[in-house]
Amino acid sequence: MDVRWLEDFLALAELKNFTRAAEFRNVSQAAFSRRIQSLEHWLGTPLVVKGAVPVRLTEAGEQFLDSARIAVDRLLDARASIRTSQFDVMSQVRIAMPNVLARSEFRRVLSIIERKHNSSFSVIVGTTNDVVARYLAGDADILFAHDCPAIPTHDTLDQHERLVIRRDLFQPYATRDEAKREAFGFPGTPRAPFPMVSYSQKAYFARLYEHVQERARAGGAALPHKISVQCDMSDVLKEVIAAGYGIGWLPESAVDDTADAQIAPIGGPEWALEVDICAFHPPKPSTPSIEAIWASLKRRAVPDGF
Repeated sequence: MDVRWLEDFLALAELKNFTRAAEFRNVSQAAFSRRIQSLEHWLGTPLVVKGAVPVRLTEAGEQFLDSARIAVDRLLDARASIRTSQFDVMSQVRIAMPNVLARSEFRRVLSIIERKHNSSFSVIVGTTNDVVARYLAGDADILFAHDCPAIPTHDTLDQHERLVIRRDLFQPYATRDEAKREAFGFPGTPRAPFPMVSYSQKAYFARLYEHVQERARAGGAALPHKISVQCDMSDVLKEVIAAGYGIGWLPESAVDDTADAQIAPIGGPEWALEVDICAFHPPKPSTPSIEAIWASLKRRAVPDGF
C-alpha cells in the first residue's frame, strides 16, 4: 500500500471533486482515479459512491476516513522525527518557494534569518502549485509564496500561520521599444486586441490576471487580447516580453536590474494588483530550531497582513 493513496483519499474526501483533488495532488485525473481504485482494491471495498456529484463516501469510506488521517499524520510525524534525528549541531530547515521567488527573495530570506540559528537549508523549487502541494504534503517546514486577499494561494493555507515578508505589485509589462509599445495599443479594443504573453490556466498568476480582468469588467472597462505566448514560468515570459512579443503581467519582484533595462510597466494603476510575499508555517509545533527561525521571520514581518 502506497501512502500517496491515503493522501489522495483525504484530498478527495475534503474537496469532493475528482478534478480538483487531482489538481491539488498534482497528478492527472486518470492517474488519481487509478490510485483511488488501487486503495479500494487493497481494502477490498468501495470507498466512493459511484456517480455521486459532489463526491460522496460510502459507509466504509466514512469509517476509513479517520483511520487514514491518523495513519498519514503518524507516518509524516515519524518521517519528520527520523529526518530531524539525522542532524546534531546542524539542523536542516526545508524551505519551499516558487522559482520566481527563489531567484528574487532567497538571499533576502537568508539575511532575515539570524545566523546564530546554525541551520542548514534544503530548498524545494518549482511552480507555485508544485511547491504548495509539496509543503502541504509535509515535504517542507516553511513555504514562501505570493498571496493575495482576493485570490488566496490555496484554501487550506488559511489554517496555517502566515507572515507578510514584504509587499509586491502584479502589473503589466512591455518592451521598452517605444514603437512596439505604441503598436500594442494597450489596453486594446475588440477590433484591435493587444498581443498577450500569458500564464497557463492552472498557474497561480493566471488566476491573479483573471481577477484583474474581472475587476476591469466590473468597472466598465475590458482587456481585449489575443494570446501570443503561454507558459508557466515568469522568467520565460519576461524574456518573451523583452523580445517584443506582447504584454504580460509580472510581479515587480521578478524584474531585476537586467530585465528593468529591457521592459517597463505599461498602463495605469487600474491594471495592477497588490500582492503579498508571504511565509507559511504549519499550525502544530515544530522543532526548536524551526520555531526559532519562524520567530526571526515574525520579528521582520510586515504588520497588518490581511
